[in-house]
Formats: sequence, structure tokens, C-alpha cells
Amino acid sequence: MQTIKQILCSASLLFFSSLLAAGPDKDSLRFEVLLNSQMLKAVNLETEFIRSIDITPERHVLLSTKNQFYLLGWGGITSLGKSASSGSIRSFAFSPDSLLMVVKNDEICYFDSNKELKKLYKLPGKQMAISAGKDVMYVYDQGPNASGNVVYVITPGGKYAVLLEVSLPVNAVEELDSSLIFASGNKVYQFDLKTKNYKVLSSLSKEKTIISVTSDPACGRIYFSTDRAIYAVNDTSAITVSEGMGGILKFFDDGLVVFDPAKKFLLRIAGIEAELGNAQPYKPEEAQKPKDGVLRNSNIIALAKSEVSDALIISIIRRSKADFNLSIDSMIDLSAEGVSSDVIMEMRKAMKRQSPEQPK
Repeated sequence: MQTIKQILCSASLLFFSSLLAAGPDKDSLRFEVLLNSQMLKAVNLETEFIRSIDITPERHVLLSTKNQFYLLGWGGITSLGKSASSGSIRSFAFSPDSLLMVVKNDEICYFDSNKELKKLYKLPGKQMAISAGKDVMYVYDQGPNASGNVVYVITPGGKYAVLLEVSLPVNAVEELDSSLIFASGNKVYQFDLKTKNYKVLSSLSKEKTIISVTSDPACGRIYFSTDRAIYAVNDTSAITVSEGMGGILKFFDDGLVVFDPAKKFLLRIAGIEAELGNAQPYKPEEAQKPKDGVLRNSNIIALAKSEVSDALIISIIRRSKADFNLSIDSMIDLSAEGVSSDVIMEMRKAMKRQSPEQPK
């Protein structure tokens, strides 16, 4: 049986190296599958993770259940610290000086020398979450029954200063330069830390709830997500990055990390900015009509699940007419369904061969 390290390395390197080496096309888009349910089963770790994620100073991915932290890295997945004997972990983030600050019940905690969670500060409310800024930490009301939907900044000595208050619970907070980007309901807002004014950056249809926001520090691009989809801010509108995967977002090493705790799936997408020029504007009632008579994504997935060899699938692609959907969303779906990177690259070549812009 493969170890978790072998599985992680083979999955991650497969997508990273193959899609990075895209030949003369210089395709910079690449995927790394960092964790899935099969990997957890391989090490007999079947547990429910909370909606929080961070990157440690040692560049590991930090995940947590309601009472136990886990570190994910090239060496596998291991527990961190002792299990919380009482209460429930809700959120966590590393402070500017690399202290892990944990929201447990109505307290902010830290790990003491015995690797146990100890109270650091009492929170101003219940059902709160925490986020790190460049120099400060923020806590905010997430619960629907909060007395107010407030974002606080933690001041020296564990005191709290009210930064802003809105009408709906605040689901996510991200500091970007001199602004605070936050999600509340179906909208993403930008709060100017100097003028104390805020404005709507982007919004989805009313039935959707935005659960996470993050930003690319290199270019300032803002990403946000629901449980099932990922979007990017484009001026004052939204463009769709993925309609097949959502979850908690974190930008790390020029890549967008996406964590779906329900599916126990963790993916890193690098080189994503170059692809956004082809992304579709968000449309609340966008319908997609399948086209028959040609080779499509569903056919390739069916072949892969039938354990047809890559060589045979590639041969079929080369001999057939194709209408593949190779958006970021669809490529995530293909990789999650077990289609190899070699086959995905052949699908991309097939679509370029059929492009009217290419010489016959």
C-alpha cells in the first residue's frame, strides 16, 4: 500500500510538472492536488475539517477539525498539538509575529509549551472568526445571532476596537494594502482603513452566500468563493473562475489554494492570472447546452474511469472530432475525476488543432 507521502508526491508532481512543461505553448496554468478523501483513507484518517486554513511559517498547510490541528506537507499529514479537551475550534490564523491564534468557543487561544490550547484573550462575541493583517489581527462576527455584525481590530494588550459594522454576518476578511476586503451575504466589500469608508466591489445573486475571500499580493487580484464556485473581481463585476468547485481560499506561492472541507479536497492552482482573460463574466442564470456528435469531457472521464490506458485515450482523441471544455473549472473537474495530465494536454492540443485561427 502506498504511503501518504508517496500518494501526495505522485499526485502533486504529476499535475505540477506535466502542466508546467507545456512545450512551445508556454502554458503557465498548472494544478497540484494536495489532499483528497482517498489520501486520508490510506492513512485511516477520516474526519471532518472546519472552514479554516492557513500556511505555517515552515510552509506547511494547516488544517483543523473541531478539536485537533493537522499539518499537511511533503512528508504527509500529521497531528499538531494535543486535542482540545473542551470546546470547539472555529477559526485560526498566524499573527504577524508567527504566533498561531485560535478561536475556540468565545476565546482566542494559543499553544503553550505543553502543546495545549490556552486562553489568550476573551472575545467580544460568540461565533467569531479571526484573520491576520500585516501588523494587526482582526476578529469578526460570523454567527447569525450575533448582537452586531462587527469587525474588530485587536489592539495591544488584548483590547478590541470596532472597525466597522454591517447588516449581515461577516463571513471572511482579508487585508490588502490600505484596505480591508470582506464578504457579507452575497457581496464583497472594500473598506478603506484610512477614510473608514466602504463600497461594494462585486455581488452575486441574492440566494448565494460568499464564504471566503483572498488576494494575489503580486497583482492585487481579489478572489472570492461560495461553497460551490470561485470568482474573481474584475473592476466592479465578477468573472467566473470555477462553477464546479468552491470552498475556502488562500493565496500562496503565486497559487490559489482551494479547500473544500466537505469533499476533503485541497487543490492549488498556479498561473491562474494568465487565464482570467478568457474567463466568463458572472451571469446568475447562465445555461449551458450540451453538444452531441463529438468527443466531449464526459466521454474522456468515462474512458478514464473504465481504466482505459492513456495511450489509447490519446489515440481516440487524435482520431476524433472534439468539443472539449477546457476552462479552469472543467480542468479541475477532469483532474478530480482521474483524467491524467497527459490526456488533458492532448485535449488542449486537439482544441488548438481545430481552432479556425490555426492553419489547416
